[in-house]
Amino acid sequence: MTIRRATAALATFAATAALSFTAAPAATAADATAADASVAEYGCSGSLIDTYPVRTSAGTTYGQIRLYYNSSTRRNCAVTLKNATGGYGTSSYASVTLYRCSTSKPGAQCDWRDETWDDDYGNFLYYAGPVSISAAGKCIRVFGQVSANRPIATGDSGTGGVHCG
Repeated sequence: MTIRRATAALATFAATAALSFTAAPAATAADATAADASVAEYGCSGSLIDTYPVRTSAGTTYGQIRLYYNSSTRRNCAVTLKNATGGYGTSSYASVTLYRCSTSKPGAQCDWRDETWDDDYGNFLYYAGPVSISAAGKCIRVFGQVSANRPIATGDSGTGGVHCG
């Protein structure tokens, strides 16, 4: 991972920590359907296992984070998809980061500092990503942003680990 990407990921995490989020209910890889999708959606193969809204602090939704799990490859994949309010079809900033937590306990604080993560950020027409990691036996955390308009909208699975297994 480049220093630029590591620095951006750290800045993204720090910005998220300053905001409050509601953690999604914990789930396991078993929650994904047994038959993975044969066609990739937004570059992610597998089954859609969760979505997280990307909202401004005032509650305006700019898009959603879509989280997938592929039981064949045992990989999680995520994208941040913009909606019309968030600039869908217009080149503007969007990001998605998928972290593997050091914990395997659902809801426990996600410490990702010595773990693997993948991120994608920049100006996109429709979505940021896909990003993908293997997290067998661990929890994950996902974060995304859209800033086609002010203020910047953020979405997150919460500071605790989710989809552990």
